[in-house]
Amino acid sequence: MGREKDVSTRLIRPTIPEFDTERLLMFVERWDPNWEFDASIKIFDEGIAQYMLTDVESHYKYMAALILSKPSLRCRLTKLNNLSIDEINKIEYMKQVLHKRGYRFD
Repeated sequence: MGREKDVSTRLIRPTIPEFDTERLLMFVERWDPNWEFDASIKIFDEGIAQYMLTDVESHYKYMAALILSKPSLRCRLTKLNNLSIDEINKIEYMKQVLHKRGYRFD
């Protein structure tokens, strides 16, 4: 079980490039207010002022929250060793892209 944290939706960044519009609209229509507080959205904290989403369901909940103008979400911070190989690769790719844009990592 990871730590929980209230995070502004402005500081959360997706890590997948495409979304299924129908599925996203389903999350919006069936929005559960508990999602704002139950820490079901999983994020990874790389130590910069951004939190990266770590699984597909979290992405859809996050995008639905944006559409519904939710200012913040209670999220569960995941550790690197709890992530799948694919998720680790996505994080490393994101770090490379951000490094090219001037961000620095320890």
